[in-house]
Amino acid sequence: MPQSVAMYGPPTFVNRNRGLLTAVYGVLCAAILALLAAMAVFGLSGITAMLLGGSQLLLLACMLLQTYLAWGYVTLTPEGIVVRDVRVRTLPWREIAMIRTKPFAARTVVEVRMADGRRRNLVAPSLGRAKHGRRFAEEVGLIQHWWAYCRGW
Repeated sequence: MPQSVAMYGPPTFVNRNRGLLTAVYGVLCAAILALLAAMAVFGLSGITAMLLGGSQLLLLACMLLQTYLAWGYVTLTPEGIVVRDVRVRTLPWREIAMIRTKPFAARTVVEVRMADGRRRNLVAPSLGRAKHGRRFAEEVGLIQHWWAYCRGW
């Protein structure tokens, strides 16, 4: 394990990409909540109530997507990459076949390809329009270094 881990603990990458897309989802969620409140206050019924009531599922989907885009983080451990977003999962180093960057939804993310062919986009680090290019490259390099080190390369 890299020597800095003993001094500082395992590196953690927080998604700092709270940009326009996240704001749009937040506004959409607020608008849907306002419609549901109006339905309750004005006592709407029939087709209008059905349409507005069905928006609850859309509201839930927007909230989950906003949570995924804005609040995820990644921690490197000796066992693997621990991804925390809507849920927590560990990608073991021994099962990772490749780590690379790729464009995804107006930003650049780190893609982890597993040995069985599955692909996972990490929620952090990511490079958005805010242009943290040098820091992003250093973080991707650190993830690749940990992968090589923990695999014994």
